[in-house]
Amino acid sequence: MLPFVVFVTGACVLIVEVLATRVLAPYFGNTIYTVSSVIGVVLGALSCGYYFGGRFSDRHPDRVIFYFIILAGGLSVFLLEWFLLTVMPFLGLQLSIVTGPLIASMILFFPSSFLLGCLSPYAITLQKKTCEKEGIGRVSGDIFFWSTVGSISGSLLSGFVLIPRFGINLIVIGVGCVLAIMGTIGISAELPKKNKTLFLISIGIVVLVCLIFFSFLRPRIQPHVLYNRDGVYGRIKIAEGTYGGHPIRFLQQDLSSSAAMFLDSDELVYGYTKYYALSSLIVPEMRTALVLGAGAYSIPKAFLSRFPHGHVDVVDIEPGLYELGKKYFGVSDTARLTNHIADGRRFLLSANQAYDAIYSDVYASLYAVPIHFTTREFFQSAIHALSENGIFIGNFIGSLSRTQPSFIFSEMRTFQKVFPNSYFFAVQSPSQKGVQNIIFVGVNGDKKIDMASDQIGKNADPIIRSLPKQLIDPGRFVFEEYPEFTDASAPVESALAPLFHTEKDPGLFDGAQAVGIIQQLLTYGDRSIGGVGHDKTKAFLRAEGQSVSGDVSAQSWTHTRSDGSTVALSNIKLSLFPKEKKRIILATHYDTQPVAFRDGLHPRAADPGANNGASGVATLLELARALTHGKNQPSVGVDIIFFDGEEGERGVEPMDWRPLGSQYLAAHLTDFYPDKKPFESIDIDMVCDRDLHIKKEPSSVRSAPQLVDDIWRVGKRTAPSVFSSVSSEGILDDHTSLTAAGIPSVLLIDFEYPWNYTTRDTVDKCSKKSLQSVGDTLLEYVASLPG
Repeated sequence: MLPFVVFVTGACVLIVEVLATRVLAPYFGNTIYTVSSVIGVVLGALSCGYYFGGRFSDRHPDRVIFYFIILAGGLSVFLLEWFLLTVMPFLGLQLSIVTGPLIASMILFFPSSFLLGCLSPYAITLQKKTCEKEGIGRVSGDIFFWSTVGSISGSLLSGFVLIPRFGINLIVIGVGCVLAIMGTIGISAELPKKNKTLFLISIGIVVLVCLIFFSFLRPRIQPHVLYNRDGVYGRIKIAEGTYGGHPIRFLQQDLSSSAAMFLDSDELVYGYTKYYALSSLIVPEMRTALVLGAGAYSIPKAFLSRFPHGHVDVVDIEPGLYELGKKYFGVSDTARLTNHIADGRRFLLSANQAYDAIYSDVYASLYAVPIHFTTREFFQSAIHALSENGIFIGNFIGSLSRTQPSFIFSEMRTFQKVFPNSYFFAVQSPSQKGVQNIIFVGVNGDKKIDMASDQIGKNADPIIRSLPKQLIDPGRFVFEEYPEFTDASAPVESALAPLFHTEKDPGLFDGAQAVGIIQQLLTYGDRSIGGVGHDKTKAFLRAEGQSVSGDVSAQSWTHTRSDGSTVALSNIKLSLFPKEKKRIILATHYDTQPVAFRDGLHPRAADPGANNGASGVATLLELARALTHGKNQPSVGVDIIFFDGEEGERGVEPMDWRPLGSQYLAAHLTDFYPDKKPFESIDIDMVCDRDLHIKKEPSSVRSAPQLVDDIWRVGKRTAPSVFSSVSSEGILDDHTSLTAAGIPSVLLIDFEYPWNYTTRDTVDKCSKKSLQSVGDTLLEYVASLPG
């Protein structure tokens, strides 16, 4: 009997392990963290069981104990089911996506896996006693053979028979019953007759109580829930409710509300789904479309409605969705729609026709990203399945945060490699750094989408009219800094991991985002006037400013150098809250020194300018984002000015240094301010030093004593270790020019930065904490200003 027993228990172990990811998916998704946690915990529990069971069996080689362990394993599975029905609905929502699967796996699957792991070494000990003439190697081999064959059988049985036909809860209870019955039979066979009856009665009562208990615990179908069952690939729930004041029917697959349908109109529910309409811009007479990811068939129905002569192929790997769509979501039987139960990527590889449009929506959420739909090879298969000038539209989920790693920037880079003619749209806002839907659009050809055309601006469809506002300018980012996804290397989960943590309020300053901007600026190279990175920086400031404020202007002129050569310079202004008449200037410079003249080791190398040149830019751009996304608008208008040429024109420490950009503004102030001067100005420079100390600059105190006192009052509250009450040496900077123009101005700077004008002024010398201190201070100060 022992080989048969370990065969059955081995099957039970693998059934529980296969079920485990399905059990956790409604709470934590099908991420690599879920899979890794389940496999790690089960293997760890089995290892402990092997170790403990081997030692215990040597001391107590008793068949009653062996079968009692099996019985205990069955009861532990019942306990698992109890935990699923009572505790997990609460606990699962409290734990994080990253660590939650590990904690839940330890609680749910360790006890039963440990007990079942004890059985194989115990069975070897008992079998050796029965077959004394056989060697320990043969006995061990026989037991592990049957245990492993049982595990293989349990794995195949789970995937091909049990999960497609029975619910998760029923399978768990079934496994518990099998183990409990086997343990009970084994114990009763070994017990004396006088104890056997009492034991069987006791076990029968326990099992009956458990079954009655579970029948009462089983969740009842709520009135608004129309369907709630396990599909082949996840739990499927269909329910009704309200959304935006309208009655709605929605489809939920595991953790994700993947689709929905209004019950009182044909309008699409979720904003990202409406971007299917972009296909009409490229293929106005669409004949064939392919939709990857069925959901509630919202997109296929929309395609059929918009293109009355078109045919739509729909591909989804979940076999039950089509019938559910016809029953609950108004999908009609029509020859114009063909449903395919298949993996979308495999379908693309075998597609025997060219599609005018492909719409991909296979990412149920951040918690369920199929890796093989993220790689270069997937996009290549998609473009090969498109007709000439056919369009690919994909719904992705991610964040435009510059912090590394970034799933969405890696995906954008990968997409652009395959679709050079591509566009990206942020469903909520291109300036938002939080998680949102990002629409990828790629055209298999040279046909462009002209955002300034009447076809866009005067279109009857509000989604198409809004495209210019939602368009993400790729010039704001350097995608090359993020890895490309391929079938050989697609670290999607690690790239998504930062998004699983609680997001900061979008109206707060984020020092980590500022560091990300500094990193990007340094990729442009030499940012001194005339340097290779100078024009790139100007283009970046315009693009980033446009995404934040939409009101960007430039003051451009040609500067003649002392050697007679000329160079184009530009001061760039972002106007926040332009309707406010009372305005404050927040300023910095964006150019750097062409030569790190204080670095004796590299006298001809360019100055990287992480602190001196990038820290001020990063602080003010992140401040602009925080101000525009805050819940309460400041009472004054804010003009963020990026000065050019602050470092002067020569690549050595000049005796006749002068800040070219701010001096030009002071001499031509009416270019930006034809009616009224700003009432005050704050100039920031070199503010990311890890040991940041901002002292009171003497000329600032003389020209704007009240402004200095007000800023330091806030600074002492937000960052007392940063804002020092002592005075620094007098410093000439951009604030000097503004003071001369009659605008009270203050300079915030730590001029004692040891790496200034050296090749070691790099991003590793910068601190997000220091940037946070300055950003918080400026944000609070601006918010406190009276109108």
